Amino acid sequence: MILWTDRVAGSLLGLAAGDALGAGYEFATPPTGEVGMVGGGLGGWQPGEWTDDTQMAICIAEVTAAGRVDVDAIANRFMEWYESRPADVGIATSAVLRAASGSQQASAEALHDAAESFLQDHPKGGAGNGALMRTAPVALAHLGDDAAIAASARAVAELTHADPLAGDSCVLWSIAIDRAVREGRLDGAHEGIALLPPERQERWRGWLRDAETKTPKAFRPNGFTVAALQAAHAAVHQTPVPDDAPPARHLQDALHEAVRIGHDTDTVAAIAGSLLGARWGATAVPFAWRRLLQGWPGRRAADLVRLAVLTARKGEPDEVGWPVAERIVGDPPPFVAAVPGDDDLLLGNLAALDEVVAEVDVVVSLCRVGTRQVPTSVEHYEVILSDGDQDGDNPNLAMVLADTADALLTLRAEDKRVFVHCVHGRSRTPTVAAVALARREGISGTEAWARIAEVVPASEHNEAFQAILTALPASVSATQG
Repeated sequence: MILWTDRVAGSLLGLAAGDALGAGYEFATPPTGEVGMVGGGLGGWQPGEWTDDTQMAICIAEVTAAGRVDVDAIANRFMEWYESRPADVGIATSAVLRAASGSQQASAEALHDAAESFLQDHPKGGAGNGALMRTAPVALAHLGDDAAIAASARAVAELTHADPLAGDSCVLWSIAIDRAVREGRLDGAHEGIALLPPERQERWRGWLRDAETKTPKAFRPNGFTVAALQAAHAAVHQTPVPDDAPPARHLQDALHEAVRIGHDTDTVAAIAGSLLGARWGATAVPFAWRRLLQGWPGRRAADLVRLAVLTARKGEPDEVGWPVAERIVGDPPPFVAAVPGDDDLLLGNLAALDEVVAEVDVVVSLCRVGTRQVPTSVEHYEVILSDGDQDGDNPNLAMVLADTADALLTLRAEDKRVFVHCVHGRSRTPTVAAVALARREGISGTEAWARIAEVVPASEHNEAFQAILTALPASVSATQG
């Protein structure tokens, strides 16, 4: 279940990460070196702020998180978003929503009619990439049901983009996301071709072949939906999965490549990110990125995780009420301990959260927590990490442990008082603390674990965690943002 949750959450988180990475380079000279969440760009974005790509995906996800793809509700949310005066809106989307704003009711029919009129007046303008960039929630809403994915992807696309190619691209990418989540594959777009009208199937086969054989920069400009899909597909498929680093590092490498293609950088990287996240999971998105991610309507990375999971769960929370419960109760008794040598890096369990939250600057949760369990005045980061030790329990375990440990060290270097916890505080929490201690002190993982066990005497042995610790420092390399 943790693998499924990680991949579902990763699709929206990857979309937003790619969007925010590309935002500062949109329609500028393509970067050739390091790519970062620099902000700026056409919307004057803050570093880590997502653009209209993620904003519109959120409009869809807010509806699908209630359990169904209601196109009237999505149309209404699009109109509310447009009326909030977003900093950047695509040409076709803006024209359609502006025209529909004169109707008495913001319905799917009103938007669809406006999109059809726009296509008639602008025959080459109705196949922009503005529908493709936001399609990820549709895939999550119908995982395992190709017909429903295809029908909903086209219906949501047609709210603003009436050209059939825009709908086609959304069908293909949504099917690709489905295969990435359920089967761990990145090639699902090919299987989506069978769901398209026969007269366009061969053209799409050729377009996908081109994306796998031509240089990614060949797909510039990429405002056209076909070129945008090709650019994203090329970045994903032509960026090698690393063999000298955690495989999930592929997400970061491919997103950098997507931005380097140039032109509509935020959209191409958002499209690529939605698929990469669905394959590699939310845990492949590094802390440095997750910490910066934010945007309309006042949401952050954890909110995207909740929307994605609720969408895939048809609006139903899990057995403890996550991700909608305001509070999740931990087993007593509460305990808190400090990492040796650092009284401001605190370890504990969920039951202790209430006791310490007013005394710290940051909470790092390695388990499910309630939506109001940590005050908004306290920085809060959630990490998807299971205390299981079977294959699939933690698909990116080495990366997650290294990245979270480095996050703790980064926060402490900023002189922030940090509380890290899981439900019981006996397995995940001491392991992450041991990795951080090993990296801080330059000692072996085994020695670090022994020192942590002195302050967390009930710490539990987990074979998978111990394998990582035993191999430190050689097998766990720091992630890069």
